Amino acid sequence: MIITALFFSAILAIGIFSFFKVKTKEDYLVAGRRAGGLAVGSSLAATILGGSSTLGLAGLAFTRGLTGSWWLLVGAAGLFLLFFFVPVLKKNQVYTLPELIKEWYGIRVQKVASFLILAAWMGIVGAQANAAGLVLATFLGGAQWYWTGAAGIIFILYTVAGGQFSVIRTDLVQIILIITGVILAGASGLTAVGGWQGLKQALEPQFFSFPLSTAFPLKELLLLFLVVGSTYLIGPDMFSRIFCSRNVHQARKGILLAVIIIIPAAFLFTLLGMEARVLFPDITGEAAVPELIRTVLPVPLNVLMVVALLSAFTSSADTTLLTMSAIISVDILRIKSVRGLRLCTALAGIAGLLVGILSRGIIPSLLLGYAVFTGGLAVPIISGLLGKPMRPAAALISIITGGSLALAGKLCASSALVAAAFLLSLIIYSVDRLWQIKFNLEK
Repeated sequence: MIITALFFSAILAIGIFSFFKVKTKEDYLVAGRRAGGLAVGSSLAATILGGSSTLGLAGLAFTRGLTGSWWLLVGAAGLFLLFFFVPVLKKNQVYTLPELIKEWYGIRVQKVASFLILAAWMGIVGAQANAAGLVLATFLGGAQWYWTGAAGIIFILYTVAGGQFSVIRTDLVQIILIITGVILAGASGLTAVGGWQGLKQALEPQFFSFPLSTAFPLKELLLLFLVVGSTYLIGPDMFSRIFCSRNVHQARKGILLAVIIIIPAAFLFTLLGMEARVLFPDITGEAAVPELIRTVLPVPLNVLMVVALLSAFTSSADTTLLTMSAIISVDILRIKSVRGLRLCTALAGIAGLLVGILSRGIIPSLLLGYAVFTGGLAVPIISGLLGKPMRPAAALISIITGGSLALAGKLCASSALVAAAFLLSLIIYSVDRLWQIKFNLEK
């Protein structure tokens, strides 16, 4: 309890300190566009290693073994592709992804995309608060919803106060805590199960099958690339780190640093899930890491890992929350004052927190948000980045139909419907390109 209180007090202190540093909209939303490669890379990695990449990924590994690591590995692939589009993102001094969409498709498509992103990203903010609530409830007792609410309030206050300055200032320390904690936890867990050989003897062979397994066939991997991997290529939170960078060179350095960090992290968190499967086979998957920490680690490492996990959730929640706030203030309400920006952040945070309290789990919440976002926006955004945007009417049809079909697929638990959302968007894009080519030839 004392360590948790000290951690949250430190977070709030940084927010208050940054409060006085924020003078302009530029400061609050993009940290003055002065971040170097180390700051960009650590912030990207800290944002990525949130609730889904810690508790969620370990939960997947608890269920199916090494193939659970693909949750982060497809993200590394998507992030690496983003490396090549940095010049496009830095060409104009924008604050949000919908501002880019406006340049390609006009204000009507911008508005629709803004609301779609907000709906999707509320689930992501909620997932981080939910993950923090699960960890705090495991160690401190009490109802998970109570701790989800308490952690969410801290996230909101810290982000409202300091904006992007708070985020950039703390992410390097947070990523060091996260990586140190997971290495120590993995080593302790491995000792508890009798080393790698003990792990192999205790688990079924399919847990060590990679890159595919009977529980994770090729079609599931391809769908994961589409739904999750593409969010690292076109996600508004990824773009926000690029917008904070000093120049193209520093942004690219940051992306490479983040990729270097998250690839080994994918296997480290997978190891934690597999160790928990051996030691606590009757728990739920998302409780794997908290239970491993509580039971296996000695007290000093136990405390360090709890702080590392809370750091992971904080770094993801604040970036996602600021992404939502920027979209509300810049793309929907056109607010310019810092006071108005802070109010938007608070409202976005409350909405996301309610989603977290009411959600049914970390991975389901994220998958729902990711599917709606990528199903509707992946094709229009990628075509814009490639310099081959669709016509505005075609983009609007693609966003609405693709997003709706992906939402239906997740609600009905149908992978086929989710995949069909991407296929439909590609068909719309292809028909539109053929029409444009035909029109240009006739002209």
